[in-house]
Amino acid sequence: MLNPPDILLFKQLVELKSFTATAEALQLSRASVSKRINRLEDTLGIQLLNRTTRRLSLTEAGRTFYEYSVQISDILQEAEVAVGEIRQHPKGTLNINAPVSFGQTVLPEIIADFLKQYPSVSVRLSLSDKFVDVLEDGYDVVIRIGKMDDSSLRARKVGSVRLHVFAHKDYLARRGTPRVPADLREHNCLMYRHLRSGAGKWQFDGPEGQETVTVSGNYCADNGIPLCRAVEAGLGIAMQPDFVLASIADKQNIAHLLEAYTRTPLGIYAVYPPARRPPLNTRKFIDCLTEHLT
Repeated sequence: MLNPPDILLFKQLVELKSFTATAEALQLSRASVSKRINRLEDTLGIQLLNRTTRRLSLTEAGRTFYEYSVQISDILQEAEVAVGEIRQHPKGTLNINAPVSFGQTVLPEIIADFLKQYPSVSVRLSLSDKFVDVLEDGYDVVIRIGKMDDSSLRARKVGSVRLHVFAHKDYLARRGTPRVPADLREHNCLMYRHLRSGAGKWQFDGPEGQETVTVSGNYCADNGIPLCRAVEAGLGIAMQPDFVLASIADKQNIAHLLEAYTRTPLGIYAVYPPARRPPLNTRKFIDCLTEHLT
């Protein structure tokens, strides 16, 4: 297999027309330069140079190979410049995935701010409450909420969110107000399908420690916004994060329940593919997330 440094050395040798001058320019010994040219010819299986005591000349194969060595050198220089620009100025496409409600209520402002700062970046946003494969689906950043499982992926905490239990006052007037988590068993609970503990398993942190209550109801959705609309209609009790609760317009008639049993905050994480150093687009967007969410 060809060694790129040997190709560049060959190019410089042709242009300087001297083993000695090339060795001095590259701070190598003349013998080292000669050895590497011999290695290049052996790899190609053909002679590139005619050597005499007074001058060097190219063979037909050498002239052809020199033309390609110039192109290779130019491409490497262009690549170095391009990477340097990316290192300094984010550009290109950033593929993001986020939960639906979070993407609808929180991300628009963050993405708008990010794109104002870095107009050369194009954002492709995908919203899904299902668990996506960061690598297989080709995402640069995936936002996940809740406890992080052990993974080969990398993750950075960018904020936190609290879950709230709430209902419309009309519903509570008809059905009564739950005082402890166990009372929820007697209520119509509006369930989120992708809750990590399970749609019907609501967890609380109270005076006696963590408590899990099995709830039931006649409405289950894979997005929190419809459940909030159902709460506004007086259909039942929901447990949703504060950014979803913020979508409710009629806040005066919404009652927060079981505040003494509110769960500890859930982390908001930016998950991204494993790499020694994440791409600049990814790093800058995660920084933007952190600025807005902490």
